[in-house]
Amino acid sequence: MIKTGILGGATDTTAELLRLLLHHPDVDLRWVCDNKLATQRVADILPMLAGDTTMEFVEQPDWQDLDLVFLCDEEASAPDNLALIPQSVKVIDLSTRYRLTDEQDSGFTYGLSEVNRRRMVHDCMRISCPGDVAMALLLALVPLAKNLMLNSELHATVVVGNAQATTGSRVSMVPTEQYADQVEELKRVLSAMQSSFHSAIHLTAMHACFARGLLSTVYFKSGVEVEMVRELFEQYYDDHNFTFVIDHEPMLCDVAGTNKCLIHISREGEYLRVTSAIDNRVKGGVGSAVHAMNLLFGLHERTGLML
Repeated sequence: MIKTGILGGATDTTAELLRLLLHHPDVDLRWVCDNKLATQRVADILPMLAGDTTMEFVEQPDWQDLDLVFLCDEEASAPDNLALIPQSVKVIDLSTRYRLTDEQDSGFTYGLSEVNRRRMVHDCMRISCPGDVAMALLLALVPLAKNLMLNSELHATVVVGNAQATTGSRVSMVPTEQYADQVEELKRVLSAMQSSFHSAIHLTAMHACFARGLLSTVYFKSGVEVEMVRELFEQYYDDHNFTFVIDHEPMLCDVAGTNKCLIHISREGEYLRVTSAIDNRVKGGVGSAVHAMNLLFGLHERTGLML
């Protein structure tokens, strides 16, 4: 059993992570730490967990015999807190703090399993999970970068579920600056896979009034036929467990609550168009973290994630 703790309290991330860990067959969840909420019942603060756990928040983490800790917010991942974690304890960070850092400087490996799986299986101690927008767009582009096919500007549109962002049936535009770090994530990973990639990335982001889900579409000039591109995608994701190429435009209801990514490839004139759909809270968040945990501890990738 993986003896596990969570740093970070009253957040949606903590609630979603607990939803998965409480039912994971190989996890022994020891504590959830938030000194401001100490002694309060987790389910009272995070109502989605009512009936699932009787745990209480603790004031201080207990590192004795611990194997792994999840960091669920920016405060938990602060350098002062990180310095208190024993070197023997593996760390998976769900905040934004270490996504753009150099691994040699920070010790954090970028946790996109579909790219860094081999690294994560063999010699990682600290993982930084990707952002949700970066995750959806990377899964739509990585096979192309692997085959040196990104040679023009990228135009991307993402619609992100956020029930608190709107009322009624409105969709609200989001300042692009809000996702600037995730665009940088995208550039770094694509450039690492295709050193010749230096093209601009134009992102349009929107929040919509559904509770969960992220739909992305990216298009760019390419003369390669759709059938050939699809074959490259299927080859790349053949031995991955959560990303699938499908024959029709993906719908968010097909991925909501799951750790899957569904991809569709099409053409519009001279532009190749790739659409991807994920659950931004699972595949774009805690599912990625649990996937990373499975790799770190030698479990099958799907363990606890067949949702």
